Amino acid sequence: MSQNEPVSRENLTDRQVVALPHIAAAATNAEGARAADVSLATLKRWRQDPAFREELRRMKQETADLALAELHGLALKSTATLEELLEDPNPRIRTQAVRLALGFGIKVGQEKENQRRINQLQKALTLLKNVK
Repeated sequence: MSQNEPVSRENLTDRQVVALPHIAAAATNAEGARAADVSLATLKRWRQDPAFREELRRMKQETADLALAELHGLALKSTATLEELLEDPNPRIRTQAVRLALGFGIKVGQEKENQRRINQLQKALTLLKNVK
């Protein structure tokens, strides 16, 4: 079974199938149980079931992937709007747009540098583990 493939409905009860989206969307077990209209004890018992746990994990990952895709879309739209503002006839608006663009550019550069450092540390850690 692939990581994003739904668990067979045969492995879950109808009640679990109905409850899963509510539980996946909740921030806590208590909120999820309340939204799904099940007791916290029932949810805890369901979480012991590998099929339920896997489907819950898959649904949460799918939700996170959709949210990230939406954020990427908004970032592209925001960048296009910022680009338009850089050409605005009003000098104050252009100045603000320049400040925003430069600020974002600096943050992106810092993020890339941080990622490069993390990658170096991970490589060093791997090497250290292999030496032992």
